[in-house]
Amino acid sequence: MKFSIIIPSFNQAAYIEETILNAFRIKEKANLNKIEVEILLFDSESNAEVQAHLQKHNDKLDFLEIKKDKGQFDAINKGIQRCSGDYWTWLNTDDTLDVDGFFKMVEVLKTDNEIDYIYGGIDYIDENGQFIRRFKPVMINFKTLITKVPGIFQQGSFFKKNFTNKIGFLESYNCCFDYEYVLRCLKNKAKMHVCNFKVANFRQHNISKTGSLTPVFIKEQLIISEKYGRKFWHFLTYFSYLRLIKHALFPRK
Repeated sequence: MKFSIIIPSFNQAAYIEETILNAFRIKEKANLNKIEVEILLFDSESNAEVQAHLQKHNDKLDFLEIKKDKGQFDAINKGIQRCSGDYWTWLNTDDTLDVDGFFKMVEVLKTDNEIDYIYGGIDYIDENGQFIRRFKPVMINFKTLITKVPGIFQQGSFFKKNFTNKIGFLESYNCCFDYEYVLRCLKNKAKMHVCNFKVANFRQHNISKTGSLTPVFIKEQLIISEKYGRKFWHFLTYFSYLRLIKHALFPRK
């Protein structure tokens, strides 16, 4: 069984080396257990500090492209097109995978390789890597995602390549391409599995997309959920507009 880790990169000099080394640790341990892992990194002509990290580790990456892209979704799409794993994920350059959680997930897939979409729990960490809080994994469903809470477990999610070949690439949203993609998986009857353990760490900091572009997230969630069937009377509609009003009145500084 082979796994592909796609790393989209742009100007995350403070964290990118930790992310790369995390992927290398997984690959090295996988090799000892006769599991293939490939690491593909797509950098959108980041600053000199990031380039120094990339050159330092270039010899251990399975693929490195340094070329201006159209955004994070585009970098990931390049990886989806190029990767050769049975399962693939993307790892943002401020996040990490849980090494033990990854190999527990592999054991799950060894027992059932018909799974199309698998994910588990996530720890939120701060800019220094310190634990903030834990999000235990729960089973998501299509209706809840478009009518109540658009929350997904993106970090550490793995997708079966044979399945995603049928549903295509990520769409060109700035922030919520992952939300749309999960909805598309569910709409196309993906066989899901929720791991009852942690699989990833999500870094929460002021310059992350989640921390700095909340109104953009909300607006894209509204567009996507409407596309998939949300109506004006659903909870997600009025709750989202209340959040937008809040951010307009009390913007984050």
